[in-house]
Amino acid sequence: MVPGTALDVGADSSLNLKKQDWEKDIEVIRQTVSELVVEQDVVVVMHSFSGMTGGTALEGLDKESCLAKGLKGGVVRLIYIVAFLVPEGFQHSAHGTRDQMVPEMKTDLEKGVITILPEDVKNMFYQDLDDETAAELAKDLRPQSFGAFWSTTTHAAWRVIPTTYILTLKDVPTTVVAAKYLIETAKASGPHKIDNVIEAEAGHSPFISKPEWTAETLIKEGTRTAELS
Repeated sequence: MVPGTALDVGADSSLNLKKQDWEKDIEVIRQTVSELVVEQDVVVVMHSFSGMTGGTALEGLDKESCLAKGLKGGVVRLIYIVAFLVPEGFQHSAHGTRDQMVPEMKTDLEKGVITILPEDVKNMFYQDLDDETAAELAKDLRPQSFGAFWSTTTHAAWRVIPTTYILTLKDVPTTVVAAKYLIETAKASGPHKIDNVIEAEAGHSPFISKPEWTAETLIKEGTRTAELS
């Protein structure tokens, strides 16, 4: 599973805004996967924002490329859970701005961070959880760095690696519309390997609200890939 990593989460005013980007995120993902594919096949699962960093970090780690290098494994499937399925050259927001960010994303340009207020957490992330559980989860949330939104993708792994997209229909309506748009435009943009779109009656975080269903779906998709590879 590709989460937010070093720079994305917990940023503070000590960071130099001009130097904020997701380089460390890419490095962590790429190093982790590179170590695994030496001996085994890998399924990479990405949720929400991490579709951008994951899609960028996996260049040259698809099964065919890994076999050509003499490695035993490779990335055999990508699974996007209501995640950014975007092409090369995608930038969420122009550097120095909060463009494309929804009102619930409270921004502090001086500190270089984005936060979600406790009262907005359920609507943003945990739509299908009870209020008490959502409030408890909100305690663990941390600010996110502007650098994550100002960086630009350089690779679209879904063009060369078989891809499953899990679309959560109980998410924020605008997010559902945006996710459908990303899927459609990705398929229309040129070569791609998006071969399965699964619609789920779940909110933005199905691994919390529907953990058994999520685990079963990931295993099924990963196994299907392994059998075909």
